[in-house]
Amino acid sequence: MKTRFQRELSGELGAYWQRQAEADLERIKADLDSGAITIDEAGVARNCIGRALMDDLLEKLLLVTDRADSAATRAAREAEVQADLESYRASKKAPSAEELAEMRAAFGEGTTVVDALTGEEIQL
Repeated sequence: MKTRFQRELSGELGAYWQRQAEADLERIKADLDSGAITIDEAGVARNCIGRALMDDLLEKLLLVTDRADSAATRAAREAEVQADLESYRASKKAPSAEELAEMRAAFGEGTTVVDALTGEEIQL
């Protein structure tokens, strides 16, 4: 099954989207040339702030260079996400009285609210 971008690039979705896809690839080439996108010796592709690329940009990058490694980039991104989640969990504080009042107003007294990142349940 083709991705949306592959369909755009092939012209399947019309000339406008094809031109936009081609322009995207030119911008990515320019970003690679300027150093806004880098690829390390392991093939991990990173953006201008050093984060491993998300799949949509990685897909496009792989069309303009063979130096990037999709598996290595995805593994690096997953490690970054896990580290960010651990940091969030470690620094998480109990909700303030104001936050609890806002949750009660939004969800109702007696409702259980769950933090989607930590799994913590808060009884209102």
